[in-house]
Amino acid sequence: MYDYVIIHASFGHPFEHWYSWLFKKLTSQGKNVLIPQFPCGKEEQNYENWCKIMDAYRPYVNENTSYIGHSIGPAFIIDYLADNKLKAKNLYLVAPLYDKIDIPDYDYVNSTFFECDKLSTIPNLVNMSICYISRNDPYVPNQLSERIAEIINATKIYVDDAGHFNTSSGYVEFMKLLEDIGLK
Repeated sequence: MYDYVIIHASFGHPFEHWYSWLFKKLTSQGKNVLIPQFPCGKEEQNYENWCKIMDAYRPYVNENTSYIGHSIGPAFIIDYLADNKLKAKNLYLVAPLYDKIDIPDYDYVNSTFFECDKLSTIPNLVNMSICYISRNDPYVPNQLSERIAEIINATKIYVDDAGHFNTSSGYVEFMKLLEDIGLK
């Protein structure tokens, strides 16, 4: 069984930003970690195609699995858990969004991830949730992340100067996330 599943952002891959760093930290502590590569691109990136990938791993996740998602990753996690009535241990949602962000290419590929609002089902499916919100995110407005946190009863952690928690913002490591998971 996987202890952690890390879901990358739009147009992304498992080896960017802080994902591979976190993978190494978690696996060095004996944790089983999955970071799937989801289809990316204007015609390939959509909720249905991402579900096809995650469905292959479904037998290896259970109520003791925690999910970590970045940007559109949290919306996918929320929808996938809700649609499949899957319980999870914890959610760690980094720069989460569940609505359009007024960037046409991203709104186009992300829109299928929040066609039906499933946020309210999450408190019944998870033990604990944390939302990491950057005070200067150039893509995801704070109110979108705050709305998610409020509806799913997540702890809000505001981070100064984090940008979009990506490499261009200096996030090749994410110590606060690792600490909140309970590892160092």
